[in-house]
Amino acid sequence: MEGSDIYRVGSARLSANVDVFSKSSRGEDEEEALKWAAIERLPTYLRIRRALLNEGEGKAREIDVNSLGFIERSNLLQRLVRIAETDNEKFLLKLKERIDRMTLLLGPPSSGKTTLLLALAGKLDKDLKFLGRVTYNGHGMDEFVPQRSAAYISQYNLHIAEMTVREILAFSARCQGVGPRLEMLVELSRREKEANIKPDPDIDMFMKAAALDGQATSVMTDYTLKPQAILSEEALAAKHANRTGELIEVSASQKNSLERGHSQNREGVLSSKQGMVLPFQPLSVTFVEIKYSVDMPQMFIEEVMELVELTSLRGALVGLPGVDGLSTEQRKRLTIAVELVANPSIIFMDEPTSGLDARAAAIVMRTVRNTLLLLQRGGEEIYAGPVGHHAYELIKYFEGIDGVPRFKDGYNPATWMMEITSEAQEAALGVNFADIYKNSELYRRNKALIEELSSPAPGSQDLYFPTQYSQSFFTQCMACLWKQHLSYWRNTPYTAVRLLFTTFAALMFGTMFWDLGSKRKSQQDLFNAMGSMYSAVSFLGIQNSSSVQPVVAVQRTVFYREKAAGMYSAMPHAFGQVVIELPHILLQALIYGLIVYAMMGFEWTAEKFFWYIFFMYFTFLYFTFYGMMAVALTPNYNIAAVVASAFYGIWNLFSGFIVPRTRMPIWWRWYFWACPVAWTLYGLVVTQFGDIKDKMDSGESVEDFVRDYFGFRRDFLGVVAVVIVGFPVLFGFIFGFAIKVFNFQKR
Repeated sequence: MEGSDIYRVGSARLSANVDVFSKSSRGEDEEEALKWAAIERLPTYLRIRRALLNEGEGKAREIDVNSLGFIERSNLLQRLVRIAETDNEKFLLKLKERIDRMTLLLGPPSSGKTTLLLALAGKLDKDLKFLGRVTYNGHGMDEFVPQRSAAYISQYNLHIAEMTVREILAFSARCQGVGPRLEMLVELSRREKEANIKPDPDIDMFMKAAALDGQATSVMTDYTLKPQAILSEEALAAKHANRTGELIEVSASQKNSLERGHSQNREGVLSSKQGMVLPFQPLSVTFVEIKYSVDMPQMFIEEVMELVELTSLRGALVGLPGVDGLSTEQRKRLTIAVELVANPSIIFMDEPTSGLDARAAAIVMRTVRNTLLLLQRGGEEIYAGPVGHHAYELIKYFEGIDGVPRFKDGYNPATWMMEITSEAQEAALGVNFADIYKNSELYRRNKALIEELSSPAPGSQDLYFPTQYSQSFFTQCMACLWKQHLSYWRNTPYTAVRLLFTTFAALMFGTMFWDLGSKRKSQQDLFNAMGSMYSAVSFLGIQNSSSVQPVVAVQRTVFYREKAAGMYSAMPHAFGQVVIELPHILLQALIYGLIVYAMMGFEWTAEKFFWYIFFMYFTFLYFTFYGMMAVALTPNYNIAAVVASAFYGIWNLFSGFIVPRTRMPIWWRWYFWACPVAWTLYGLVVTQFGDIKDKMDSGESVEDFVRDYFGFRRDFLGVVAVVIVGFPVLFGFIFGFAIKVFNFQKR
């Protein structure tokens, strides 16, 4: 990967024809040259973290890029991209060559468009039969690793409702947008030093800030959001004729360009002879005789490149589709932006115009250019070639077929094309468009081009990634935990309402069972106290389990999209979902425990109070994790609620309160030990009453009654504590395992 990136840096910079960097011998300010020389003398670890900050009026000071504040970052971006409409393109051209080709994939419903995109992106289900060969400049999918090098943008715009546009882009950058930039930066810095190259101070600082963990996401996200001004309707209308290609290039490679060329080396230090050749310039994808067996849902695809226009929405909450937050059109652009942050070499977009309004769709369609791949029902090709200006080449091809109706002026070329290639029209004309295409000169030219591009370039090597995902497992876990923190913090209908409900329930139980904890004169007093514990556990526990299920179900839907995009694996998602509940439930247990313990009059000792909070905390925890586990094991939270409710009744029956363990039939006692509520009740009762020697009116001590009637022994408390901790751990692991193994997506 490092060599590949270095090669891209060198080849792109050498072909940009813009001399951004200058040798230190060119008439720079002497003081600045001395400061840069001082940076060059630093060890590598420090050198890649130090840069010169332009303070205006020709003054510069040395700064640690990790300490860049908001104002410094803003000023840096202003210097690089002050006017997005013009400066952004200049900045991008300094860094690499832009893409110059796009392909539109078009066809009727069930023609296999989505399946083809998934096949090219390496994301087809492993259970599907797959025949044919896909190459990236002659390298097979096992060599190019499209899962890491290409991005598939789904037609479904799924995001966390409680996060803002900026935070979602930052999360994407954390998970997949940083990659090995630091290692690449170290190598570039070493080669710059060897060749005595002094980079432009602003771009040098930008590159270092983007590569280091401390600033990567904020700087990269700032830049990803920056170029929205080029998307104004007036700019598009005025410059469409000669700027369409540039607009596409900005969108397709905003993020891709951030870590490109760092310096120009005329002596060839970064020449194409060093490092791997992949990804190539230009990059080509070839596919021959691709076949797969699967029925796809009906859809109408217009494959185009969507440009990012999100600056004004950077602080807007995403919200729920059709309810609040972003509109459908804005969600579509956000989905595309999330993948652009990942720095893909190739982008596959599935239905990028679905759900867009007329203006947004027009912006998208104006960027379509160059090539069309047209499929008919069943997935057979009937045209693959240039579109031409105003679809001239496409219209010329089909009008050359006998019987095909002439194109009418002012008619939509896409609509005309779909009408004339329909099954009914094909039958009326008595032709087979697939056979006509296979016998055409265009088909023969395409086959020859495929043969040419299917052979690897001399000297090229396989693209190697040491891990499946861009970030380490720990980094993935921290990123997912950060995302869950933001989501829970803003999800007040879940978190705040749960705390309010707990407070209300605690006050209700406290007033209903006022001072029962201090009464131990009769068996009924103990039954009342135990009943209060049993009621609270069942009431609040079931509420916790039920309320978390819709939250987990929504998060799982978003997880499917993000996992398919290669952001992170299943276990970091489960880790974040589980760990974020720990502090929230601890606060819930403290609120409930303080109110109820005081109002019910239990004995005020540190040991007894600790045990009460301990058992209530882990009880709330295992109920919550049980609800999460039920969702992970079922297709949706409605089924999960039905399945979970069945076990609530069983747990209540075997809790040991309605029927004590000593009075259960011998063949059912085994389930008492498997019932989580039974262990909770065991722990609560034995810690509050299991060591009390006071005599009741029956002459029996409280300790003896608890042991003889319920079968609860104080000396068994250690085992009870371990088991009560084990239940949430078990449910949490099952939740993670189910999230990893089961996939209930419907395509």
